[in-house]
Amino acid sequence: MNAEYVRLLTVVFALVLLAASCGDSSDDNEGASGSDADVESSDGESGDPEEGDPEDGDPSDGETEAGETETGDTADEGPSEFVDLGTFLGDPPQHLDPALNSTVGAYQVINAVYDGLTEIDASDPANPTIVPLVAESYEPNADATVWTFTIREDAAFSNGEAITASTFKRSWERAAALQGFYSFLLTFLEGGDAALDSGGEISGVVADDDARTLEVTLSAPNSEFDAVAGFQLFFPMPEEALEAGAEYENGVMIGNGPYAMESARTDEEITLVRSDSWVGDFNGETWDDRVDRIVFRTQSDPETGYLAFEAGEGDSANIPPGRTADAQANWGTTLDVGILGSYFFAINDRSDVIGGADNLLLRQAVSAAIDRDEINEAVFSGSRATATGITPPGIPGQTLGLCEFCAFDPDQAQALFDEWVADGGSLEDPLPLQFASDSGEEPVIQIVIDNLADIGIEAEAQPFPPETYFDELASGGCVICLAGWFADYPTYDNFMFNLFHGAALDGTNLGFINDDFDALVDEALSTPDSDAAAALFQDAERIVLNEQTMTVPINWYRGDYVYNDDEIATFPQTSLGLILWEQVAFK
Repeated sequence: MNAEYVRLLTVVFALVLLAASCGDSSDDNEGASGSDADVESSDGESGDPEEGDPEDGDPSDGETEAGETETGDTADEGPSEFVDLGTFLGDPPQHLDPALNSTVGAYQVINAVYDGLTEIDASDPANPTIVPLVAESYEPNADATVWTFTIREDAAFSNGEAITASTFKRSWERAAALQGFYSFLLTFLEGGDAALDSGGEISGVVADDDARTLEVTLSAPNSEFDAVAGFQLFFPMPEEALEAGAEYENGVMIGNGPYAMESARTDEEITLVRSDSWVGDFNGETWDDRVDRIVFRTQSDPETGYLAFEAGEGDSANIPPGRTADAQANWGTTLDVGILGSYFFAINDRSDVIGGADNLLLRQAVSAAIDRDEINEAVFSGSRATATGITPPGIPGQTLGLCEFCAFDPDQAQALFDEWVADGGSLEDPLPLQFASDSGEEPVIQIVIDNLADIGIEAEAQPFPPETYFDELASGGCVICLAGWFADYPTYDNFMFNLFHGAALDGTNLGFINDDFDALVDEALSTPDSDAAAALFQDAERIVLNEQTMTVPINWYRGDYVYNDDEIATFPQTSLGLILWEQVAFK
C-alpha cells in the first residue's frame, strides 16, 4: 500500500526524527525519561512537521527554457531541487492541516513544515527516545497525570511570530473545533471531551507565557504522553490559522520546521523551500547542504510514478507492487528499513454482513483462508514480513505469534466456515473487499478473492476513490476494508488505542467495539511499569485477533521508496515511514 493511503499514526501520528529542539537534551529535559518506545501509518502514517515563509528559503524556479523542472542540481550549479514522485499517488492529499490530516503522505509534508513540543530521537533505531523540541524541557508529576512543558525562548514561526505556551493552548482548542480524525486524542486531556462536544477552552491546559510553561492535566494517567504531545494534532499553529479555521490549509501555511511552503498547494504539486530560520536540529544531524527546494508531484498511480522516475522526471518514487526486484537491482531503495507499520483488513463490528457474535466463525475462516506468504511473494517480491499480529516488531512490548488465525490453513478455514454455515450462517451477496483504487492494491485483493473461493466464500473487489477512502470508512462505510497503519510514535498504545479503542470509533477505529478490550488498554496506559503494561496490551491484542477476530493482519511494512543513488547521497526513511527531508542531499 503506498504511503499516501496509510493512516498515520496517531498519532500519530506521530513524531519522527525530523525536527527537534536545538540544545543539549541531557541538560534541557529535566527528569523526562521519554516513553519506553517511540511511529506509517505512512505511514507514518507516519511522520512530523514544519512550515515556513518562502522568504526564509532560497527558492529556485528550477525551470529550463522548455519549462521542465530540472532535478539533481548540485551546490556548484545553484540552488538544489528535489522532485518526489512517490508520496502522492492517485489523488492529491485531502488535508495538509495538522489538525485534519490522517495519511502518511500528507504527513511527509506536514512534518517538514512543523515542529512539535517533543520529537522522537531514532538515531538508535532499536531504542528510540522522546526528546524536547519546541519545549526546551518537560516533566510529569509522580502519577503522570500532569505534564509541564517549558517552551523555548527562541521558538518562532518562519514569519517571525513568536511561539508561546498560549500558542499551543489555542492551537489545541482549534483542533477540537475542527473535529479531525485524530481529535479523539484530545480526550486524553482534562476538559478535552467538553471542548470536542461544545467548543471553548480545554480546562486542563494552562498557559503561563511569562514563565513560558504549558501545564497539561490529563483525564487519566498516561506515562507516554510525552510521545503523544509531539504528534501532528498538537503542533503549534500561527494566528493566521486560528483566524482562517479549516480554510487555512488551502493557502500558504506558516510553520516552524526545516521547510516552508513556497506557494499554495495545487492538485498537481506541493512545493517547499528551506527555512533558514529553523532552530530544530536537536541532534546535529541536519546537513548544511540540505536540499533548497522540494517538489511533491501527484502521480495517477504507483506504476506511472515509477515509470516517470525511470525516465528521469524525478528523484524518488514509490516502489509499485511487482517492481521490488527491479528497484533493488537498478536504484537505491529504502527496503532495508523496518517500518513500524501494519497492513491489514479492518472489519466493522456494526456490519450486518460480517460483524457481530453470530459471524465470529466466518471472520475466523476468512483470516485462516488467506495465503499471506503468497501475497508477500507475488505482490511485494518478498520485501515485507508476514504478520502474526497487528503490532509490528520494534514496538516495545510486542511479541510474535499472538494471532491464532493468521497462518494459512485451508483445512482450518474450511472447518470454521462449514461450522458457521451449519449454525445457520449464510451470505446473500459476495463479501465486499474494500480498498483505495489506483493505489496498487488490486493484486492483493485478487489473491484474497481466490483464497476465499477455495473454501466456498464468494467475495468481490469494491474500490473507493482514494482521496475520500478513509473519510467514507470512518463514517461507517467499512465492511471489510484494506488499510495500512504507520505508527505515529513507537508505543504499543499507538496500535491498540488508536486502531481499536472505543474512544477512537469513527475516527481511526473503523468499527471495533468491545468494553473488555477498552478496559485493558485503559489499564495499560495508566500502568507505569513497562513489562506489566506490555502484558495488558498483549491481552487486549488477543481479544481483537482471536476472541473477536475483528481484524485480519496481512504483513508488516518495510521501506518503500526508490531513489536515484547516482545523484542522491542520502535519502533516509525512518522506522515511522517518514523521509527526513532535511537530511536528503545530492552528491
